[in-house]
Amino acid sequence: MPLPQEWGSAKDFASLFKYLWHRDFPMDESAIGARRSDWTIHIGLVVRNIGDLMGLATRFERGGRKDAVLRSRDGDEIAAEWEWNGVWGQNELEKLKSHKVWSPPPKNPDRLLKYGVLITYTHTPNIDKVYEHVKKEWENAPWPLLLILIDLEETKKFSSGKEFKSLNFSVFNPECLQNRFSTVFCLRQRNFPPDPIRLPGHA
Repeated sequence: MPLPQEWGSAKDFASLFKYLWHRDFPMDESAIGARRSDWTIHIGLVVRNIGDLMGLATRFERGGRKDAVLRSRDGDEIAAEWEWNGVWGQNELEKLKSHKVWSPPPKNPDRLLKYGVLITYTHTPNIDKVYEHVKKEWENAPWPLLLILIDLEETKKFSSGKEFKSLNFSVFNPECLQNRFSTVFCLRQRNFPPDPIRLPGHA
């Protein structure tokens, strides 16, 4: 039986990501030696946990080497990519846009994803430029895109050299002719603490 249309929506994914982002957070001022690979693994675990809570199986490096695909018994539901270096000069948007949807026999050639997900980073002054770039690249896509954009500033406080400022969520829907993207719930969530919650008595 196909999943209900409202099941596992982009808003669900964004809400779960916002919550799970803090679990086993690999970097704060007390973290030692966290590197880019730690962030790659952290995002993979977050995506897998989202899949678990949605009742979907997570498969990594599938479907034309997507970072992850979330599948139901009917086939691919959500494809996800995450990229440390931002949206310029990368092919993650094209990979999500041209994803070959898998389904079990008998294969359904008309099956579409619910949406794609791109998780990436940018310097805070470049947020609007990222939105314009993604809006242009996502035109004529066969499904919506959930963009999770983490803006940052350079710093010497962390071993990565970067300080995360906000989580920004937006949905780019190719069916919207006038407005190419719409907010999930808060397009720019300022003053969002990127560090784990500190409990009394803990460093």
